[in-house]
Amino acid sequence: MKIFSQYRTIMFSDCDNAQIVFYPNYFQWFDRATQNMFNEVGLPWSKMWPDYNIAGVPLVDAQATFISPLRMEDEVIIDSWVEDWTGKVGTVRHNIRKGDDVHVEGTEKRVWAIRTPEKPKGIRAEPMPIEVLNLLCGI
Repeated sequence: MKIFSQYRTIMFSDCDNAQIVFYPNYFQWFDRATQNMFNEVGLPWSKMWPDYNIAGVPLVDAQATFISPLRMEDEVIIDSWVEDWTGKVGTVRHNIRKGDDVHVEGTEKRVWAIRTPEKPKGIRAEPMPIEVLNLLCGI
């Protein structure tokens, strides 16, 4: 398993009035961390989408478990990895930690979506190419 890490300082704009991270921001961070995984293995989405003729890697489900709050000016690390990608659907996990303590656990279910020529704005899920999956999993 290959783990990708991002470092972040929590800013006032990330927080509610009590200076605790406003929960929707975690989902935005998960999304950015997923895109960053592709960037780090040399597959920036702006290049990968046309190269593989895909419409993206859209979410079909997202969940989070909030273990303990994070606050303005906390220094955190977002660890992300592909937990499983079987066929058309994959699970990307995210842990947001401060030091060694995990404060938030997140899961995203995503699909590898290709464009369908018969429907100009349509997409359909297909298996992720093995070479992409190998890069993300460190194989």
